[in-house]
Parts: sequence; structure tokens; C-alpha cells
Amino acid sequence: MKDPFASGGLPRLKPIDVPGLSQPISLKKRNGGGARLTLGRSPDNDVALEGDSFPSVSGHHARIELEDGVLQVGDLDSRNGTLVNGKPIDAPSAVEIGDQVRLGSVGPKFLVVGLRTLEETVFVRQQDVSADAGEVEVIVARGNRATVIRVSALVAILIGAVGWFVWDSTQTRERLESEIASRDEEYGAQLRQAYEQIAALDTRERERASQELSEETERAARVAALETTLNARAEELQQAVDTRVAKEAQLLARIDELEQDGASREVLERVERDLRVARDDLDQTRTKLDDAQRQVELFDPVNLAQARLSGVAEVRSSVVLIENKLRIRKRDTGATLFLDGYGPTAVPNFDGIGEEFVLESTGSGFCVDGDGWIVTNAHVVGPPDSDLLRAIGSAPILEQVIELEVVFSGESTRYPAKVVQVADEGVDLALVKIEPFEGMPRLRSFEPTIRPPLPGSDIYLFGFPLGHLAVQEGETVIASTFRGILSRNVGGQMQVDAGVHPGNSGGPITDARGRVIGVVVSVQALPDRTAVYTIGYGIPIAEAARSWPPPVETTVPAEPSETI
Repeated sequence: MKDPFASGGLPRLKPIDVPGLSQPISLKKRNGGGARLTLGRSPDNDVALEGDSFPSVSGHHARIELEDGVLQVGDLDSRNGTLVNGKPIDAPSAVEIGDQVRLGSVGPKFLVVGLRTLEETVFVRQQDVSADAGEVEVIVARGNRATVIRVSALVAILIGAVGWFVWDSTQTRERLESEIASRDEEYGAQLRQAYEQIAALDTRERERASQELSEETERAARVAALETTLNARAEELQQAVDTRVAKEAQLLARIDELEQDGASREVLERVERDLRVARDDLDQTRTKLDDAQRQVELFDPVNLAQARLSGVAEVRSSVVLIENKLRIRKRDTGATLFLDGYGPTAVPNFDGIGEEFVLESTGSGFCVDGDGWIVTNAHVVGPPDSDLLRAIGSAPILEQVIELEVVFSGESTRYPAKVVQVADEGVDLALVKIEPFEGMPRLRSFEPTIRPPLPGSDIYLFGFPLGHLAVQEGETVIASTFRGILSRNVGGQMQVDAGVHPGNSGGPITDARGRVIGVVVSVQALPDRTAVYTIGYGIPIAEAARSWPPPVETTVPAEPSETI
């Protein structure tokens, strides 16, 4: 049985309910002395956490280091911070056995433990050392007085020893019970502190949701008031039209009456002049009435729904399929890698024998302005993460070459593209550039500072699930549209309950009005890496504001091609 609070040896980290990790993790000794352990989502960490299971953990999140007998925890500029015993740290902080380290407020937890085991402590039971009275009587009967004295002394010593062991065992038990009670009290305090932090986070989220609800209610009230005002104005103008029509009829009747009575020309001209003025007023009023009625019609629910769907359709037309092709070539000659067959017996060569080695993958993106800027995920336009490519990357004579092409939804023309900017570590976003062309589909308005709507709101996802594996119309690609809801905002990401599949990555997420609020980044995965395709995650579009506006770029070195 391990004692998690014992000292001795190098400290270790015990995962607390962390999927995929159960055993304590030892710090790694360094050549220069001391020991260190780094944690994060990037594979070069000592403890590499699966990104799909821990979306709130940064690429390089935290470091635990032992120097000169002092154990310290430091945050590596992570997005969600590092907590020690429930409190965020701003600088490297000393920790002891029994302290708790957490990666972000909702991330995985680790307990600092030692190496000593309880088997190193000897426990003596009273029955193991008690004397047998019958055996003492036999010894007394057989021995002389000296023997009796020795035996009596021995029994006294045994009785004393038993009493001491009983007392020592009692003291040890009481000391252990006291330590356990102290630890229980400390854990209770930590648990209460964790509950208080969760309650504070929940309160802040409720306050934000309440504020957004209040703002939405105010907007709805203003819209209703405006609609009421427009309706009242239309009724007022209709009454004015009716009055002016009646006045026009009266003037016409008056002219007929004057003509029959033989009134002078001067009188008739004065009445006709009044009639012309009345008709001008009537025409102007009718024009105002038509404008008011058109404005009222804009508030019709059917028209509003059509307006929303037109915004969604605009975003859909801006979505692109991104085709990523990776080749391996020699640095000195530029010759690309070929395979002379299939399977494990295929022999690689740079002599053009067989078929060229090409790794192909697809993802999604969307064009945000008329200069040809496209937003997508960094992992869509980067090399795949595989042991083979890592091994190739370590060979100095070889290099990886990536070729990108994009195809707009509803089209078949391929446009060469290049990566211009990748977001900071921990944010899976990238900016891709194509040469703009006449009639290029794009968003009319890109607002990277827009906030996500309230949880439970309708949302739309766009992209190319399964890439070329999905049915297409020949060489023409058709983007898919998924409708769902925004389930919650957690760990700096949006959870969306909608259809999310491989190939959707990099596609836009919009609200019901067609405004882009995020970028699809991943699908929920179970501990056995089974995907849950009805739960996905998106990066809030506000993260793209860090890279927007983009650097000045004007050229893309290739011409479009009609087919793959």
C-alpha cells in the first residue's frame, strides 16, 4: 500500500480522475542536476495530453521542477492558467507533498505525492509477544530459586515490553489518526474552495447570460416600439389620404356647381388652383404612405426569416474546400520520393520508379474579404501528425513540401493558396491567401470581435465533412450545412450540438442571422478515441482578431486549374 503523503525519493504527480492516466508520474532527472516535468497538449511534453479530450489545455501548459530540494510549479503562458490548491499562480510557486495542481479552472488535476511505502514501518501486535502462563509454571517447577528469579525477571521484562508496545501502538495509532484527520480537514478546505470557485464561475456566467438576455429584451422592445410607431404612422397617413380624396371630390363638385351657375372665370381659376394644391398634397401623402407600409412589411416574420436565411446562404457561398498534398523530396536535388509497389514490401526511391509518395488530406475554410484572405484551422494547412513524418523531419537530407489548393462551394476550379500567418501557440487558427478574382464569393462583412450568442441559441455549421469521400457532383464540390444549437461556452471554446465530422475543421459557425461567431476545430472523443459526432467544439471568432487585419500580401505563385 502506497502512502501518498510520505517523503523520500523524487516527488511524483498522481493523476486525479484523468482519462488515460492512472499511475503516478515521476519527474525526469536532468544531466545538470535537479528534475523536471512538462505538461501540455503538444507531443514534445513529458506528459502529452490528448487535445480532443482536454480542449482547455494549452500546447505547453505548465512545468514542475525540482531544484536544490525545492519543488516548484510554473505556468508556461497558458490560455487558462495553472492553479495550485485551487488558486491561480502568476509566478513559479513552491509546492509540497499533498498539494494539488490543476491545468486551468476546468482542466485535469494532479496530486503531488512521494515514494515511501507503509511496509517500511513495523507494526507489532500484542498477541505476538504475550507470555504463556503454563510454560512459566513448568519452568518454576523445574528450576531453582535463581531460575525462578530469572524467569520472573524475564516475565516482568516481557510484560513491560508488551505494555510499552501497547502504549507505543496506541500513540502511533493516535498520531496517524491525527494526521489523517488533519489531511481530511485540509482536503475538506480544498474541496470547499473548489466549490466556491465553481460557484463564482457559475455566478459570472449567469450574470453575463442575464446581461445578454436583458440586452436582447431591450432590443426586442425597441423593435416592437418601432413597429408600433410605423403602424401608427401608416394609419395616420391613410386617414390623411382619405381626407384629401374627400376634399378633391368636394372641389370637383364645387367647380361643376360654379360652372352651372355661370360664375366668373376668376372664381373658377381660384377653385381650380385649390384643386391642384389638394392633388399635390394627396400625391405626396400617398408616397409617404407607401414608404411606411413597406417599412411595416419588413417586420413581417416571414420576411425576417427570409432575411436570416439569405445571410446564412451568403456565408455558405464563401466556404471553401482546402486540399492539402504533402510530398517528400531531397534537399540537394529536389527529387521527390517514389514507392515501387504497395504495402510493407514497397521500396522507397528518388529515381521516379513506381508512384509518387503523396499524403492527401482535406479541410474547410471561408473567404472573409475581397483580397482573397481565407480563415481556417492551423492543423488543416499543416503537415499531418505521424511518427513517419516526425522521423523524416529528423533526417537533414529530406524536407516536407506542402501544396495547398482551395475550391469554392458550387465550383470546380482549384485556386493555389499559401499559408501567410498562423496564430499563437494554443490557438488553432491560420490565415491562407489566394489571388483574388472577379466575382469571388466572400463575406460582405467580417466582424472578428462579435460575441457568441446565449447558450441554447440556433447556430449553423458549414464545411465539407469527409472531404472527397462524400458524394459530390463530379469535380464540383458542394458544402454541407448543419443546423444545431450552441450548448455552452467552456474553456475558451464553444460546444456545439450539431453534426461535426472530419473535414468540417476550419469551417465557419454562424448565428441565426448569418453572422460568423466561430470556427469548427474538433469533435468530442471518448477515452477509447471513439468520436461523438453530435458534439463538437468551435473557436470563438474573437480569437481571429489577434491576427486581423492580416499582413500585406499580394501574390500567390500559381494559376488556377479546372480539376484535381
